[in-house]
Amino acid sequence: MIEAATKHSESVGAGHEVCLTYGGIWVAKSHHIEYKKPAFENDTLQMKTWIEDIGKILSTRRYEISRIKDGVVICEGKTEWVFVDNETMRPRKIPNEIRGSF
Repeated sequence: MIEAATKHSESVGAGHEVCLTYGGIWVAKSHHIEYKKPAFENDTLQMKTWIEDIGKILSTRRYEISRIKDGVVICEGKTEWVFVDNETMRPRKIPNEIRGSF
């Protein structure tokens, strides 16, 4: 899920290096995973991720993993990400340029 979040952020122009230019990075505050159905060896899975909400310092990202052959949802996830100063590690306002990317 973190890899999907990273790739999505990079694809919209708000990856790690861009965040650093604004003096910040994302840190996971909480992570929740709910397993709905089993996956089996040789299953081909697909992951979707999207931003559910983005506030002043916190962003909520959702995830869904499904089996391609029948579309069954295997797993759902949710992460709360906090934008923090990359030196002090204290929360800081998400720059409008990053917020606008999502």
